[in-house]
Amino acid sequence: MLRSIRRSLGRKLLVAVGLPSLAFTLALVLWLRHRTRFAAPDLEPVYGIAVLAVLLFGALMWVTFALAMRWVIEQPLQRLAAGLRHVREGDYLYRLPVEGPDELGMVAETFNTTLAALTDLHARRIEDERERVLTAQLEARVKELTLLFDLARRLGGTLELDRLVATLTELVGRGLGDHAFALLLAEEGTGDLVVRSVSGLPESANGVRIRAGEGPAGWAVRERATVLVKDTGADPRRPVLAWQGEAQGSILAVPMIHREDCAGVLAFFRPATDAFPPDEVRLLESVAGQAALAIENARLHQKMVRLSQSDALTGVHNRRSLFARLDMERERCERFDHTMALALVDVDRFKQFNEAFGHAAGDGILRRVAELLAGAVRKVDLVARYGGEEFAVIFPRADRGAALLAAEKLRQAVEAAALPHEASERGHVTISVGVAVWPDDARDLGALIDAADAALYAAKRAGRDAVRAHEAGMRVHPGRRRDVRTTADAEADA
Repeated sequence: MLRSIRRSLGRKLLVAVGLPSLAFTLALVLWLRHRTRFAAPDLEPVYGIAVLAVLLFGALMWVTFALAMRWVIEQPLQRLAAGLRHVREGDYLYRLPVEGPDELGMVAETFNTTLAALTDLHARRIEDERERVLTAQLEARVKELTLLFDLARRLGGTLELDRLVATLTELVGRGLGDHAFALLLAEEGTGDLVVRSVSGLPESANGVRIRAGEGPAGWAVRERATVLVKDTGADPRRPVLAWQGEAQGSILAVPMIHREDCAGVLAFFRPATDAFPPDEVRLLESVAGQAALAIENARLHQKMVRLSQSDALTGVHNRRSLFARLDMERERCERFDHTMALALVDVDRFKQFNEAFGHAAGDGILRRVAELLAGAVRKVDLVARYGGEEFAVIFPRADRGAALLAAEKLRQAVEAAALPHEASERGHVTISVGVAVWPDDARDLGALIDAADAALYAAKRAGRDAVRAHEAGMRVHPGRRRDVRTTADAEADA
C-alpha cells in the first residue's frame, strides 16, 4: 500500500489533501458535540448520527476526489512516462495525445514538439551518417579507379621489363600505403618464382627463388587463384619465404594471370590477422590483372627485339645489330676518348665441310661455333654473325693487348670443343681471327672492318687456326670488298 502511494503522484495528492480534510471535519464535529453535550443532552444521539454522516460523506468525497485525481492527473502523467520510455528505447515517432488546453495538455504538446525536433535531429544524423558512409565508399572507389588508371597509363607507356617492375612497385606502394609486398616474376623455362622488387621489406629479399607450390605465392601459381592466409600462425600453408621469417600476420598472394599464363605473383603482407577485406582483395586482383598484361607485353616486346636483332640460324646478333652497336661504340670512343676492338672470325675449311657432310651439318657447326664464341666473351661484348661462316665480335674499351687475349680465348674455346672436321689440317673445326683497334688502326667504321679483314687474311695465310692483329702494310683479301653499312642502311637491308 505504502509502496503504491510512493509510486503515484495522484495518490500522494489524495493522501496529502483528503486525509487532513477528513480529520479536520471529524475534529470539528467532536468539538461541537463536546460543547453542546451538557447544554442539550437530548441531542446526543443526533450528534452520533452526525458524526457517522460526516465520516460517510468524507469517505465518499475522498473516493470521488481519488477518481478525479486518477483521471485528471495520474493517467496523463502515466502516458507522459510511457512516452519518455518510448523515447529512451529509440522510438522517436511516438506521440502523446493532447486532451485539452490545460497545463497537462500543454506539457503533452510541448513533449510532442520536442520529440518532433528530436526526430528531425535523429533523421538528419542518420542521413549524415549515410552520407558519410557513401562519401567514404566513393572516396575509396575513386582511389581505386585512380590507381587503376595510373597503372594503365604508366604501365602502358613502357615495354622495358625493368622499368615496368619499378613503376609497378612505385604505384602499388603509393596507392596502398601500409602494405608490405613483393613482386615475383615466373621464370621462363623452370616456372620458379623470383622476387624482382619489394616495398616495405628488406632489400635482401630481391632474388629469392620460390618453387611452385611453396608457401602462399607458390600455391597461387599452382592453383592459378588468389590465396588469402588470414593468420600465418594457424594456416598449414606457412610461408617459406626467407625474407618473412617467423612474422605473424596475414598474407595475400595474387597471381598475375593473362590468358592462362601466369606471369608472376603480387604477394602482400600485413602484421594484423585477417587484414585484407573483400573489397581490397578485388582491387588487388584488378591490379594483378593489369600488371600481368603489361608484363606479357614487355616480354613479347623483348622477344620481338631479340628476334629482330638475332640471326635466325645461330641465335647470335645479326648484321643490323652489329652495325648499330658499332655506331654506338664509335660515338662513345669519340666522346670519352676510349678504344674498342673488332675481331672478324672465319670458320676454317667450311666450304669443304659443307661439301663433305652437307648443308644441314654445316648449319649445325655454325650454331655450335656461335654458341662457343658467345660463351667465351664478357657480358659487355657482342658476338654477331657477319655472313656465311664469318662472325664479328666487338670488344668495348679494349686495347690491342686485351683484344688479342680475348681473340685467343675465342680460338681456344673452339679448339677445345674438338668438333670433327676430316677436311681440316687439325682433324677438327678451327677458326682464324683478325683483330683491329679503334682508333689505332682506323678512323671510320669501313676502315676498321677492312683492317680486321686484312688481319684475318694474314691469319689464313699463316696456316689458319691463328689470331693476328692488324699491322701497317697488311692487305685485304684480293677481290674482296667489305660491305660496310650505316645503321640506317642496315635497317633498310633487314
